[in-house]
Amino acid sequence: MRSSDLASLADVTVRTLRHYHRIGILPEPERDPSGYRRYTIHDLIRLLRIKRLAALGLPLDRVAGVLDSEEEDHDDLLGDLERELDAQIARLTRQRTLLGVIREHRASPDVPPELARFFETFALAGASPAMNRIDRDQSVLLAHLLGEEGVPHLTGFYERIAAPGTIEVVTELARRFDRLEADADPAVVGRLADDFAERMGALVAELTWPDGRDNLLDGKLYGLFDQYMRDALNPAQKIVIARVMERLGAPPGR
Repeated sequence: MRSSDLASLADVTVRTLRHYHRIGILPEPERDPSGYRRYTIHDLIRLLRIKRLAALGLPLDRVAGVLDSEEEDHDDLLGDLERELDAQIARLTRQRTLLGVIREHRASPDVPPELARFFETFALAGASPAMNRIDRDQSVLLAHLLGEEGVPHLTGFYERIAAPGTIEVVTELARRFDRLEADADPAVVGRLADDFAERMGALVAELTWPDGRDNLLDGKLYGLFDQYMRDALNPAQKIVIARVMERLGAPPGR
């Protein structure tokens, strides 16, 4: 039979056959005088065995070892496959749970799921779309830099911000910041910076790396936030942030 016949019988594509030939799990027969490769019933059986093993989740680079082995006891192999499937199921279950959290709180799918509920809280509290976007971008950056072990620290920070009595203060500061014109009066800029530092300083100071080595305003992280703020804010807002950072002990912008 030709390659097209073999592929049709096994319900695979000719391209799949060529791939199996390339990686060495399906022997490639010689061409006949007319230039066609001729396959036998034995090739079909081997191809069906390959399909069966692949359907069980066996990586293709391990298929040849099973097909060509005289060993009849494959308990170790099946145990490996079970453990791999268990890990996949656990991963997919976590992923489904996170999707549920994001949908429940109507959050953007690109935000850390652990923080989804806080963005909903901020939106309901009256934060503007622009401020929500900035907060989202910052949270994405922070969650990445903190890593999996550090996200609970970040979640705790947002819990403090979203707590009754604090969320109202934070939202009002955010509104004032959002309304700040590029050419705002220096006195207005100064008062807002002072209010930010006074009301948020203690909270920000508590946000540390998981190993406690540095405040998150220190070093490389502050430099990254400084780059982001230079692009996202107007001149007056940049002055507010610079003064707040200075009052909270952050290094100069780089």
